[in-house]
Amino acid sequence: MRYHYSLLEYLHMTTQEKVESLIRQATELPDEAQAELVQSLVEMRAQHLGIYHLDDEERAALNRSGEDERLGRFASDNDMDQMFARYGA
Repeated sequence: MRYHYSLLEYLHMTTQEKVESLIRQATELPDEAQAELVQSLVEMRAQHLGIYHLDDEERAALNRSGEDERLGRFASDNDMDQMFARYGA
């Protein structure tokens, strides 16, 4: 099967054919470039599926927030009502 096409052939290919051709050509790239491509495709796929991947900073912030909740470090509803009554909102 052909992997490389002329510009004219490429212009007349469907999007699916272009994707398939480029994926086949990607196997000829160096390993580092293939790994980068895979990571990009995984991120694109996750984005289209609505999956969000946390980075380390976001994960740490959520862990701190969970710990705050477990230790009762949040203001009660009564505390919030008093603060709004005093300062307005």
